[in-house]
Amino acid sequence: MPSEFPAAPFERVYLRMRASLAGQHPPAFEHFSSAWNALSFRYLGLAAEGEDFTKSITSPEGSRGLEHRYLQERHLFGFFSNGFSAFESYFYGMFAIGALIRPPDFPLATPKDQQNVSPGSTERAYLRSFPGDPLLSAFAATFADAAYREWREVRNVLTHRTAPGRTIFVSIGSDDDLPPLWKINNIPLDAATAATRKGHAARMLSRLLDATALFVEARFK
Repeated sequence: MPSEFPAAPFERVYLRMRASLAGQHPPAFEHFSSAWNALSFRYLGLAAEGEDFTKSITSPEGSRGLEHRYLQERHLFGFFSNGFSAFESYFYGMFAIGALIRPPDFPLATPKDQQNVSPGSTERAYLRSFPGDPLLSAFAATFADAAYREWREVRNVLTHRTAPGRTIFVSIGSDDDLPPLWKINNIPLDAATAATRKGHAARMLSRLLDATALFVEARFK
């Protein structure tokens, strides 16, 4: 995994869950382990797409031609889609953890149950079942984080609505070109676009996974 990924708490959660079940594999654990796999795969995906976007946008040819524009948009789609999917996978895994503790409060038995799981439904289930737990503060801080809201908004626009245009600036009498602005929240498209947001993703996942490690270590022996 990339060095900034919070691998230590990620592994702490998985190893404690696996050890506590002593070789048993109830359906909820399968849901959890698959979600944990997805979390790591999606993070790898966002990192790879971010690197490819950065290489393209900073190359001398990066602003020339429809082919380069298409490749950049493809990398941005992959970057934001993988990024928000990493959070969705985390919350699905958390719902599965809840199902291992209190199955009636965290239904996962049917395809409809599974489709109904979302970050919001996971938070509501934990509020009902574990009121006052410190984990809820990590959930709330994530949902209030401007970086998380941006991930969600951009992913939804790209997936469900449009391939946004760009505002291009032309410098007159200056060697400093302003980066194009993506027509989603006027996001500058430059060398910092992906790197900054990857850092935000790692920061938010660190907060969530640190809190999750404490949660599972208190409940699974």
